[in-house]
Amino acid sequence: ESCYFSGFRIHPGHGKKIVKNDSKQYWIINTKIEKHFWDKKNPRKVPWTMVFRKIHKKGLSEDTKRKKTRKQQKVTRAIVGASVEMITKKRTMKPEQRKSAREAALRKAKEERKKAQASKKTAASNAPRKDQRQKVQKGGKG
Repeated sequence: ESCYFSGFRIHPGHGKKIVKNDSKQYWIINTKIEKHFWDKKNPRKVPWTMVFRKIHKKGLSEDTKRKKTRKQQKVTRAIVGASVEMITKKRTMKPEQRKSAREAALRKAKEERKKAQASKKTAASNAPRKDQRQKVQKGGKG
């Protein structure tokens, strides 16, 4: 067990268990700490408690030193449908070049769309026509 207020370890046969009205249980190591507990002192502000020491980094600097973190290096990798060279080429492209390439691609796409529509129309005109008359329901109500 450890003391609720100070964070010190409580050995078997020592300390006191306090149970409040809301049935919460607290282990207290000695009367000094018990007095602080009943006075509702904040253990973070009492210098000799473990919580205070942890917050203010006391006694931990010798044990653990921060590891230096390496900076992550950016690596360009090929994506499906685009090689590394193609990606770097597009990245270094100037805005004017990019704009002209985009317009050319749009023109090409429009032309292809027009061709597809024209071929659709010719296919539709060659196909035999179905009866265009309005179907009249025979018999029944309505």
